[in-house]
Amino acid sequence: MSEEKNVSLASLSEGAAIERFDLALQEVLTNIMDPNTDWKKTRTVTLKMTIKPNENRDISGYIVDVDKKLAPIKPFGNTLFTGQDKDGKGYATEHVSNQGGLFEPPADVDNVYKLDKKEAAKQ
Repeated sequence: MSEEKNVSLASLSEGAAIERFDLALQEVLTNIMDPNTDWKKTRTVTLKMTIKPNENRDISGYIVDVDKKLAPIKPFGNTLFTGQDKDGKGYATEHVSNQGGLFEPPADVDNVYKLDKKEAAKQ
């Protein structure tokens, strides 16, 4: 006669529940270390087991679901320099803190004053 064993978290589907929890936990830990996320946001890992017995209560089906909530990637922004070409078409250039000049308008824009670098060197 075989000895009956009670199930445990470790024995469900040969340890699959623990394995999935560990994978979700690793994603949460990686998300915490990502500098593009807000450190103040909480993260969660949820392990949920749903059990549905039959009418005779001698057999039950189960589903294990592991869910995680990560902090979203933080939004970012900068400054745009905007202008208009001779045809009234708008354009924009992004401000970059280490760029040389304020901005370079598109080459086809002729109604924006451009300082010739050679001329500036003579002055």
